Amino acid sequence: MARTKTEGPSRSQSIRNYMRANKGATVPQIVDGLKAEGVTVTPGLVYQVKAAGRKKRAAKKAAASTNGAATSTKADQIRDAARGMKKPIRPRDIVALLKEQGIDVSRTQVSQVLAKMGMKRKRKGRRKAAVGISARSTNTNSISIDDLVAAKKLVSQVGSIEKVREALAALSRLS
Repeated sequence: MARTKTEGPSRSQSIRNYMRANKGATVPQIVDGLKAEGVTVTPGLVYQVKAAGRKKRAAKKAAASTNGAATSTKADQIRDAARGMKKPIRPRDIVALLKEQGIDVSRTQVSQVLAKMGMKRKRKGRRKAAVGISARSTNTNSISIDDLVAAKKLVSQVGSIEKVREALAALSRLS
């Protein structure tokens, strides 16, 4: 069913007019105030109108602050600096470069922007933590390399092969 045009301002315009006249009014106050004036609105509509007003004000503020010049965020400036540098790109170098230009950024912020650019730092010489967790041999009669490594580790922890034998003998008596 088609909506008919009502006389006077629309509900959204009524909300904007009420908010202009009553700065700082909360959503329930706006709903109640307009109900007293004979305009029925829902809190959801009031929230939508308020959000749209915030977006318009933010856009106007951004346009006014630029005065026709293109602005760039700190993240954009970090990206530009990183693209202009030769590798290895280190956050401290970018922080120093931008500080010379009068832009204050933190190493953490630079690291996060570089990571999002795909320039994650690759660490050299890191060992895998799960050396002894690799797949074991299915044959119970054979000894795998992993078994030998684990045995060597046990010998180094206990002190000698004789102590390991004594421990195994004591363990077999307990079982």
